[in-house]
Amino acid sequence: MENKQDILKRLASPDVQTVSGAIEELRENGDISIVPELLEILLHSNEPAIVTPVTSWLSDVKDSNFKTVLIEKLINAPAQSNKANLLRICWESAIDFSEFLEIFTDILIEEDFINALEASTVIENLNGNIADEKIEVAIRRLSTECKGDKKFLAEDAIAYLEELLVRKQEEEKELAKQAEHRHQHEEDCGCHHHD
Repeated sequence: MENKQDILKRLASPDVQTVSGAIEELRENGDISIVPELLEILLHSNEPAIVTPVTSWLSDVKDSNFKTVLIEKLINAPAQSNKANLLRICWESAIDFSEFLEIFTDILIEEDFINALEASTVIENLNGNIADEKIEVAIRRLSTECKGDKKFLAEDAIAYLEELLVRKQEEEKELAKQAEHRHQHEEDCGCHHHD
């Protein structure tokens, strides 16, 4: 990849063609060492010609270190920055952000409507293995602490999390049933092995 500073300078250009060229360069030869700077650009840009393609490119990053960098930027973002751009990457990404349910819950409850909307979308796209207790705490907090125009966002997130809990419990029951069935089969046919 060409000089990182040159790409960043081109991304900051007022000329849309120059920005597009820099983004194309990223797509072809993207080096994830540039990610922190790109996230910084997203925090301070409203320009769709930059935000949309950069967000799209970052959503495709599969590197496991990316998750940590993104969450750190999100947590430490200044109050008046465009956190929504970073949240959008979280729900568009194939990377699983389930372990950060608590952070997204905080954002939904405590921040402005746009960030809350993006955070609720992230929550509704989580599908990793989240401990039941964490899900229950998030449901409790969303139902008691989310007020005003964000209440319906919280209700949607709660409905999704409750569904997630039910699915997990059904899967656990099914696994227990299969284990019991295997055990019963071994007892009936005497085909279990002894050490």
